[in-house]
Amino acid sequence: MFIEQRAAKGEWWLPVAIDDFQMKLVPEWANDGPFGEEGMRFVEEPFGIRVHVGKRGRRLHAAYHRTVAVCAREGFDVIVDDVCLDGEAVADWQEALAGLDVTWVALRCDPDVAEARERERGDRAVGLARGLSAVVHQHAPYDLELDSTNTTAVELVSRLVSHICDG
Repeated sequence: MFIEQRAAKGEWWLPVAIDDFQMKLVPEWANDGPFGEEGMRFVEEPFGIRVHVGKRGRRLHAAYHRTVAVCAREGFDVIVDDVCLDGEAVADWQEALAGLDVTWVALRCDPDVAEARERERGDRAVGLARGLSAVVHQHAPYDLELDSTNTTAVELVSRLVSHICDG
């Protein structure tokens, strides 16, 4: 919705998501694969699902961060869909994006509501949002915070546009 609104005004915003990179992981480097410990794994915890990122997974994330930076340096406005799993991830983002105009946006949601949405979608690991909610907002230096628990997508986009494009 945001990208389409900006495109109608002649702006080209490039959407990039961590899922674009993580979907390239072959099973051997994920979860219970023989190299999952070095890649990425979902670990079930009592509070939800925790994401474990190994050494090679970190390298993938670093490549992703630098890909976003290259796109921005080539003149694209980039909107990123990501979760910051820890301080190391935030520090790497900051290193990759050094010298660029960056707006950090937190998108929050009540864990019960987020989990219900996971169930409805059917394409997410149920419990992932709950597990991530405990860690993703601890390290990033946010410029704007939004909450999707009871706010429509239209209103959230309006607030985002107001902050980034009109502010």
